Amino acid sequence: MKRVIGLVFLIGAASCVGTATSASATTIAPKTHAATTHPTAKAASKPSIVVLAPADEYFGPLKESYIGMRNRIRDLGLRYDVNHDIAVQTLAAAQLTERAVHDWEKKYPRDTQIPKTIYLLQRLYTKVLTQDARNHAHQCAMWLFADYAKSGQAKQLKKTLAVEHLQPLATPNPTMAVNPGTSSGAAAAGAGTATGTVIPVDSGAAPVPSTVASPVPAAATPAPSNVSTIH
Repeated sequence: MKRVIGLVFLIGAASCVGTATSASATTIAPKTHAATTHPTAKAASKPSIVVLAPADEYFGPLKESYIGMRNRIRDLGLRYDVNHDIAVQTLAAAQLTERAVHDWEKKYPRDTQIPKTIYLLQRLYTKVLTQDARNHAHQCAMWLFADYAKSGQAKQLKKTLAVEHLQPLATPNPTMAVNPGTSSGAAAAGAGTATGTVIPVDSGAAPVPSTVASPVPAAATPAPSNVSTIH
C-alpha cells in the first residue's frame, strides 16, 4: 500500500514539474521575440531632431558665433544711423558676416536661427544708401525666399517689400571745369575759383578811348662820321 501511495506521489510531482517548465517556456518566448522587434518599432516612431549650432562654434573668416553675427549686424546698423559717411566700411563688414552665415548654413541647414539672421542682414543692406548695398539686399531676399520660404521671416519680408518705399540714393554732384579766360566761366564767377578769388565777368561794354596822346617818335639824327673833312 505504501508503495502505491509513493508511486502516485512521484507521478504527481513529475507532472507539476513538467507543467511549470512548459509555462516558463511559454512566458520567456514572447519576451525574447519582443526584445528583437521593440527597438526597430521604437526607432520608426522616433521624430526627427532639428540640429542647432552650439553657441561656442564659430564660422566665417572672422570666426563669429551665431550670437556674434546678430550682435555685429545690430552694431553696424547703429553706427551707420549716426554716420552715413561710413557706407563703404559698413558694406565691407556686412559682407564678412554674410560669409559666416553661409558657412553656418552649410553645417546646420535646419537651424531655426538662420532665417532670422538673414532677415536682419537684408534689413542692414537696405539701410545703406549705395547701389552695391541695394544689390546685396536683393540677393539676401532671394536667399531667404529660396532656402527658408516657410519661415516667418520670409513671410514678413514679402509683406515689407510689397509696401516699402526705399530712400533715394545719393548722387554725386558733377564737377565743372571752369576756365577763367573764356566766357563760359562767367556763370561760375560768383562762386570763385579754388583759391577763393572771384573771376571777373565781361560786361560787354565798348572799350573807352584813351585820351593820352601817343608819343611822337624823335627825328632821326645823322650818326657822326669818323671821316675828317678836308679843307
